[in-house]
Amino acid sequence: MLNPRQRLRPRLPLLGDAPAFRQDLLAALARGRFEQGDVARYRLGPVEVYGVSSPEVAERVLTDSDTFGKLGPDNPLRLALGDGLLTRSDHESWLRNRRMVAPIYHRRRVEAMYATMQECVEEMLARWDAELAPGAVIDLHTQLMHVTLDIVSRCMFSTPMISADSALRPESVEYAVTYTFLRLQNPAAPPTWVPTPANRRFGTIIGGLDDLMATMITERRQELAAGLPGKEDLLDMLMQATDADTGDRMSDVELRDEIITTLAAGHETTAITLTWAFYLLSINPGWRRRVIEEVDTVLGGRPPTVADLPRLPLIGQVFDEALRMFPSSPTVPRQTRKPVRLGPYDIEVGSRILIDVHGLHRNRRHWPDPDVFDPLRFSPEGRAGRSRWAHLPFGGGPHLCVGKQFALQEAQLLLASILGRYDIRHHPGYPVDNRATITLRPRHGLHVVLHPRIAPARLTPALPKVA
Repeated sequence: MLNPRQRLRPRLPLLGDAPAFRQDLLAALARGRFEQGDVARYRLGPVEVYGVSSPEVAERVLTDSDTFGKLGPDNPLRLALGDGLLTRSDHESWLRNRRMVAPIYHRRRVEAMYATMQECVEEMLARWDAELAPGAVIDLHTQLMHVTLDIVSRCMFSTPMISADSALRPESVEYAVTYTFLRLQNPAAPPTWVPTPANRRFGTIIGGLDDLMATMITERRQELAAGLPGKEDLLDMLMQATDADTGDRMSDVELRDEIITTLAAGHETTAITLTWAFYLLSINPGWRRRVIEEVDTVLGGRPPTVADLPRLPLIGQVFDEALRMFPSSPTVPRQTRKPVRLGPYDIEVGSRILIDVHGLHRNRRHWPDPDVFDPLRFSPEGRAGRSRWAHLPFGGGPHLCVGKQFALQEAQLLLASILGRYDIRHHPGYPVDNRATITLRPRHGLHVVLHPRIAPARLTPALPKVA
């Protein structure tokens, strides 16, 4: 909860809350909650924004698509992602593409991608074994960003895509997403055609990604036209997805937008939440011991199979609790299509609504002691009686994230695999702070001390309980 005496930049006559939002988004939203309650009004220059931090109002906003739509054509995210599922504002065309894409992420198809996920994880762990001495300090966040992008790109294209000279690199994707967020916060940002350093770098990144996507799509179409067997990867599935009403398939532009959306959204959010999960386990040794005991009991030192994941409930609960405390997407924007009343406010057409996911996840009506790390909140007993709208890391309603099952499977695999092989502790010499943009990433990464763990078969009963 924000200390009401915390120093934020003051509200100004013309800019309103914009300086405070740029200084610290989460603190600015918390100030609004403290002063106004679960529905708070902010002014960012000429734009009014209404923050929502109650499950009841969030449910209304996320389920009433006639009244609350996505941001329109001026959404800066479209500069990077195009008109994919995450940014498409026309509900009818969004629904068409959603119906085409949804079967790709059916549980059975996601489970079929497990071998590819596991191959990427084992390659990362093998590099650690070969290159890092016991006690080495690494930026775990950077490692997780790399492996999650490796996973989603291999699942998309059936081949490794990341290299030092590739257009597809974690730092490039991160820059592009951050660039669009800063434009969203600053209506006075110079047009993209003005040759500022930021605009030039963004243009180079997007141009490289566009060229790469065009090459991959063209090559795959040529392979299919030549009668070559399909690869049954995400690209194949997207190209074969069909509109049930018309029989139409996606154009090259639509394919590009959905691929970029999947690559950007599908790796960064998972890597960020895993980073916070490892940090939370590092500073909560009792929970770390319990999770390691579960991993050792179920796996006995071997890599996890997809069948093992349901037998590791605490792993899933740790990830859910990390998503609660540090939601990878701390806000969800909407725009009003009709006049509406929310809380004490009569809201005009075209106003911005911001689901304050971070604040909602710490709403004390639904989360006792919200600043305390407690994975058992997500046990069957802990979930009983709690509104499903109190936990929205993947959104909700018709726009629930289509890749949710992919992210959960990937996260459980990475947590179980790394904890089974390595003891990971936050290095106290490196600060840990959050930076909220479109995502809630650690501002300085997460530097940890890495020690290989002794194989469980050789452990004495006392050894797993490391402080």
